[in-house]
Amino acid sequence: MFVLSSVAEFLGVNCYAVACEGASECVLFDAGLNGAPELHELLKEEGLTPVALVLTHGHPDHILGLPHFYEEFGVLPTYLHSDDVYRVERPADTMNPQFKAMLAPLVAQWEVPQVQRYEDGDVLQLAGLDIRIVHTPGHTEGSCVFEVTESDAQSDVQANAAESLLFTGDVLFAGSIGRVDLPGGDPEAMQRSLEIVKGLANQPVYPGHGPATRLDHEKRVNPFL
Repeated sequence: MFVLSSVAEFLGVNCYAVACEGASECVLFDAGLNGAPELHELLKEEGLTPVALVLTHGHPDHILGLPHFYEEFGVLPTYLHSDDVYRVERPADTMNPQFKAMLAPLVAQWEVPQVQRYEDGDVLQLAGLDIRIVHTPGHTEGSCVFEVTESDAQSDVQANAAESLLFTGDVLFAGSIGRVDLPGGDPEAMQRSLEIVKGLANQPVYPGHGPATRLDHEKRVNPFL
């Protein structure tokens, strides 16, 4: 597997594409504002076509780029945890006044996307990948992390772990974690979620903001783990 990424201008959201080596299809993670054009150029260089878009959670900085992503790539099947679906249905209701004013023109033209809901433990089979959903609320009610493996990976658990990638959205960052003081945040739920994350196999981590890291490294140095 390999990962391509662009950084959206609004709040620096990481927008990812993940694909199997030698594949022609890929899966996208998150739709940051203005993140689509750069990512599209990277995909064209690699000859990759997106077949789906997975949203790690429903905060505005991760979803409001959806119209631009659909313009670039066509209307893709879009996945979101059921507990955060209300956030794409009424994004203005989840914003603070500053962001609501800043993003008013975009929100005024917002068309509610058709999203497919996922739940804890689901496995999305897309583009030759198995994407296992791990529900990790705390940053939002529907925040999740995603263990990604190639669908034809060996059945041996250790072999799968060695080949897996972890996309953590705003649950876990390099050296930090996501905020819990925004509407829908829950410090106690976040602590429980971090315990779940600590129990996952050591693997590369691709967060919603900031640089990539490794889970074993974060277990050693991240003060929140």
